[in-house]
Amino acid sequence: MRTTALCCGLLGLFLLPACSSTIDRRVDPDSPDAVGGAVLQSQDIRTMAKKMADDIRASGVLTSQADGQTVTFHITELKNESSDVINRTIVLNKLRTELFKSLGAKITVLDRSAEGLDAVRKEREAKRNGAVSQNEGMKGNVLGSDYVLKGIIQDRVQQSGKLKSAYYLVTFELTDLETSRLVWTNDYETKFESEKSVITR
Repeated sequence: MRTTALCCGLLGLFLLPACSSTIDRRVDPDSPDAVGGAVLQSQDIRTMAKKMADDIRASGVLTSQADGQTVTFHITELKNESSDVINRTIVLNKLRTELFKSLGAKITVLDRSAEGLDAVRKEREAKRNGAVSQNEGMKGNVLGSDYVLKGIIQDRVQQSGKLKSAYYLVTFELTDLETSRLVWTNDYETKFESEKSVITR
């Protein structure tokens, strides 16, 4: 009996960590990141994208085309000159989504990615060669772009002992592709302080 109880007790000790080691919960993407770290967080990406889209809409640059024509533009890149490893695509995709939501049919956003252009080329060749059918109402030239939207991420990081400070500046620019004139620019900035724990393991 004592042997059985001892075995059950040991088995319970082994199973206990496995049962209580994982905590999963859904959180608001706009809430501060409990993981911490002096880096751009989901809240920053969402706030930044909405702020830029709202400001572009308010500027009227993309909706002021004469004769009722629709402005065309594409997003080219987001350079990362910061010391942080950042998924630049998630920032640009969120910004593009916010622009669609904000301006809708008033603008035409072009896909100028290498993958997008390659897909267009292959599909056009297949249609012209008769390999696939073509919607007669969809014929046309590849659209040119009136403006290009690009951005850059920069930071200023300082470290003193266990205290770290990181300032981020993300700047976006909209350039006229006929004249090279900078027609709109704005930036998003945030600053973090992070302190390492004195407890070592």
